[in-house]
Amino acid sequence: MVDRNQLQQHAREVEALRKRFDEINLRREQVDTVLAEHAITTSVLSALTAPSDKASVSTHLPIGSGVSLPYRHVGSKEGTALVDLGAGVFGERPWSDAHAITDQRRQDIQQLRDELKGQADQTEASLAEVAQKFNTLAETLQAQATPSPPASPAPPPEEVEKPAQDQPSQRRQRKRGMFGNDLTLDD
Repeated sequence: MVDRNQLQQHAREVEALRKRFDEINLRREQVDTVLAEHAITTSVLSALTAPSDKASVSTHLPIGSGVSLPYRHVGSKEGTALVDLGAGVFGERPWSDAHAITDQRRQDIQQLRDELKGQADQTEASLAEVAQKFNTLAETLQAQATPSPPASPAPPPEEVEKPAQDQPSQRRQRKRGMFGNDLTLDD
């Protein structure tokens, strides 16, 4: 026999799994944004470190609010970049090192994204399973709740309660308006 407590427990479990699934998907979107940023950085650093016969490189570096600063690297020697080494510490590294660091970070973030994808898939499968159990229990409970033929005969008409007409009527209290005794839309 199915009771309402089991049904409510499954409903709570479904809701918790949906919430977890949504949180995982939100994290995946955030990780995708970081991956896209790393892909752009990696491609720029690849272009800078690629062997070429150009003696200078110039670009504009965005500093925020739609403002960018011109940057020019002159000479055949490899340029340097400031790289976040962790814990808010920045270090000056050659472009090739910055490229290697960025690429390693991208791979680590991709691994994190793959783990989140696995968690999302597992949570989605659990959610489908629990939702199916919930639906089955709800159908069973509904089938149990359908009225079955009465087991005992109906009481004689004399024993049935008198209608509300025979009982003393209770005076309905008027709702008071917000401004004292003014009428409200309920009146």
